[in-house]
Amino acid sequence: MSCYHFTFHGHGTWMPDEDDGYVTRDEGRLPQDVVKASRYRDLMVEEVVEFTEDQEKTMIAEVHVAAGKQSFRVHYVATEPTHVHILVSWKDDRPFEKLRASIRQSISRRLGRDDGRRTWLSEGGSRRKVSSQEHFDYLVTTYLPNHGGWKWSEEQGLFR
Repeated sequence: MSCYHFTFHGHGTWMPDEDDGYVTRDEGRLPQDVVKASRYRDLMVEEVVEFTEDQEKTMIAEVHVAAGKQSFRVHYVATEPTHVHILVSWKDDRPFEKLRASIRQSISRRLGRDDGRRTWLSEGGSRRKVSSQEHFDYLVTTYLPNHGGWKWSEEQGLFR
């Protein structure tokens, strides 16, 4: 069984000028870079996405719709105005990249249908394999509940 923690950021929300720096694939966390952030913003053709509370709840609902169609289990979803965290597992041998892309597409299509077509989510997104029961427990008891937006868990359902 595979278990992953996926994070999807709203389009344009996590730029290299963040105080905590930024992350790039294969390089990990890098220090703040205001010049690179300025170049990225110059290339953007759409506005930055900040999710409303209704959109946060819509993303949670869509993850569950996708789970039913794509055969994966949702353990926890936590939102913020700038991103969504999704903790899922699945039993087949699908690579995480395929499932992550499918979930991203499902969320983007649903937001587009409800609130207009546009680029809703940044490319890529974070993925972390859940390596142990201790790691899983930390995510569901500490890390994900500490997010400020809407949440859904197997134990509590939808809550804020």
